[in-house]
Amino acid sequence: MPFEIEFEDPRIGFASAHFIVGHDKCGRLHGHNYFIKVQLKGELDEQHMVLDYGDLKTELKKITKKLDHRVLIPSKAEGLDVEEKNESIQVISCNKRYLFPKEDVVFLPLEATTSEELSRYFHSILKELWPQFVITVNIEEAPGASATYSDE
Repeated sequence: MPFEIEFEDPRIGFASAHFIVGHDKCGRLHGHNYFIKVQLKGELDEQHMVLDYGDLKTELKKITKKLDHRVLIPSKAEGLDVEEKNESIQVISCNKRYLFPKEDVVFLPLEATTSEELSRYFHSILKELWPQFVITVNIEEAPGASATYSDE
């Protein structure tokens, strides 16, 4: 029977701006302070651990650092026109035009930057690192509002 570990650290999160293409309220540019929780199921290793919490923490910090204090743009979104101009990124969505400094933008291979899609995004990165585990990722965008993706 596999063991299960859970990792959550309130210091590991990211603050990002985003919008949901075509959504009435969330189509407006806004932001969240996101937090992540991860569960892993698997067998014990030679050190009698499923995975060293330090290793998981290191990887989560790498992922969140790239997203922190950035504008998240879903590169697979329909109805989004994106153009790079010098050191700027122009984004047109539903007759709204945004111009961001290039260094402030992160393109994610997603159809939307919802918590649901972000949980799947984190899951895919962790699954690539540790395919032997059953992985569950929870992304919280506000207290009491979160989404979970699992390969169970």
